[in-house]
Amino acid sequence: MKDKSCICIGHLKIIDHLILGIVNLKLKTNELSLSHSNLETKSMNSWGQVIDGLREQSINGAFIPVPIAMDLFASGLDIRLLMFAHRSGSVIVKNRNLNIKEITDFTGKTVLVPSKLSIQNMLLHRLLSSAGLKLGSHNDTSADVTQEIINPFLMNEILKNDQDNDIAGFAVAEPFGTKAVLDGIASLVCTSHSLWKNHPCCAFILHTSFIQENPAAVQEIVTLFAQTGQSIENSDKKKYIYLAQEFLDQKKEVIEDIFQKTDISFTPSLLVPDIEALNTIQNYMADSMGVLKSKIDIDLLVDSSYILDIITESGK
Repeated sequence: MKDKSCICIGHLKIIDHLILGIVNLKLKTNELSLSHSNLETKSMNSWGQVIDGLREQSINGAFIPVPIAMDLFASGLDIRLLMFAHRSGSVIVKNRNLNIKEITDFTGKTVLVPSKLSIQNMLLHRLLSSAGLKLGSHNDTSADVTQEIINPFLMNEILKNDQDNDIAGFAVAEPFGTKAVLDGIASLVCTSHSLWKNHPCCAFILHTSFIQENPAAVQEIVTLFAQTGQSIENSDKKKYIYLAQEFLDQKKEVIEDIFQKTDISFTPSLLVPDIEALNTIQNYMADSMGVLKSKIDIDLLVDSSYILDIITESGK
């Protein structure tokens, strides 16, 4: 009998990757099982670390922002996007030490984002543009608001220690925004859901070679992710607060606030890759922002067959 393959998945400890975290925790307690593979997860501190892991092939795949997946594919990395990891769930917060009442009050300040190729950066750009403000890097003299790329795990501490009050706030995946609000150093500007209802953000990608060599293992893990998403949505989420606390290493009230206020969704039908939404992201980040340097054929990146198999089978 062929030995079970190991599927190693890189990720960050963010709410966007909750289904991966829950599956991993339940496999360890034997509440779930895998017949065709063993799951290994690698928690990383930045998107740069995840990208390096994919390029070096020290990981088989990752939960990663879709613009980064597009950029990696454009650079020649042979990967496939199999499913979205969630919909919505991010926030934009503002520094409580500053008298920010309108979006125009961000003028002359810096906003922290986790990556130029993040949905948070895209939605921040759209929000500022709606107020007539240009978002740009520090060396862009025409920018009204400057962006700084910061590891999301460091954003709260950087905002807390902003003695010069240069930082207007940050756009980030949870739990960091809610934690900053509960810690009294930030106030909520808006949720990402309010800027784009049910927007995609992170996706599950794998090296194509792994998919080709282990199709049964891929189908099995995608099925567990979809089933876990459905279980979360079918519950009142209270039963998942402890698991989310363990995965994210956060206090109960942080998790409760995230579930109640950010409209994050793990509904399996919404985890099916949406080609139109992906093209919207690509076109905006290439044409309006200039951060995606090369456009790709989204249909070549996406392989929806595994998630569609479980959706069709379950009728959900």
